[in-house]
Amino acid sequence: MTNDPALRFQRVYVEITNICNLRCDFCAGTTRRPASMDPAFFEQVLRQIAPLTGQVCLHVLGEPLLHPHFGTIMDLCANAGIQVNLTTNATLLPEKSGLLQNRALRQINFSMQSLRRVDGLDHDTLEAILEFSRQALSLRPELYINFRLWTLNNLHAPARSDFNSAVLARIAASLGCETPHLPPGRKSARLAGRAYLHLDTIFDWPGDLTTQKREHGFCHALSTHCAILADGTVCPCCLDADGSIALGNLHDAPLADILDSPRARAMAAGFAAGQLVEEVCRHCTYCRRFKSRAQR
Repeated sequence: MTNDPALRFQRVYVEITNICNLRCDFCAGTTRRPASMDPAFFEQVLRQIAPLTGQVCLHVLGEPLLHPHFGTIMDLCANAGIQVNLTTNATLLPEKSGLLQNRALRQINFSMQSLRRVDGLDHDTLEAILEFSRQALSLRPELYINFRLWTLNNLHAPARSDFNSAVLARIAASLGCETPHLPPGRKSARLAGRAYLHLDTIFDWPGDLTTQKREHGFCHALSTHCAILADGTVCPCCLDADGSIALGNLHDAPLADILDSPRARAMAAGFAAGQLVEEVCRHCTYCRRFKSRAQR
């Protein structure tokens, strides 16, 4: 999180590619054309988001390590003074030997649920994650590491899972800590240094207009973050897998103008007042997790 009150967002999601080398059951996928952001265009994007935030998350969909110029992307962030939060399935981690040394990397989130295979657990990728994590704890103690297991059906009464148990036991053995047991309702636990376990429930991606509709609600979109898709489309939401709420495109207009458009301002004002302006938001089940400041 950025602590500079002059910056508008805590982070901006920039999808450098919507292409992935896995087809996980928890991922919505997309009907958009496969695309990877050109580094020259990414550099233009960085210049526009720099006045708004100090952190970029290199995903909405897609596996960022799959980008053909991933090293260049990271170097551009480092040169711009923008910190990177990286979410990855880690299958390509052994090929990215310089990642740990890149000064832009602030946080790495491992999608541990992506280790599930038809024939069981992907042990090779798990071991690559743990080797990287051990090195990070030694060489980059300031780096945040999140082991994400978003596989629960109920946060307050989590069911036992052989997959979860196997992953947690291996993490604990590798990092030399006890296997964490989070009390019902709690999501995170520190394992060692800045390495954390993060448990959460399975969620439905926004975009299904057949779910129950509601007029009132709150979302952090356009208050803590916005998202830029691989083709330059600007969306308010980091989960907008198909760009359903396209506010504009950076190939056509500057980011500042897009975020100040009547549609964007109406959305932001609606969230602040507890009103869901967009039809997609009215059917979104994910934003029902959030409470407005007035409800807290």
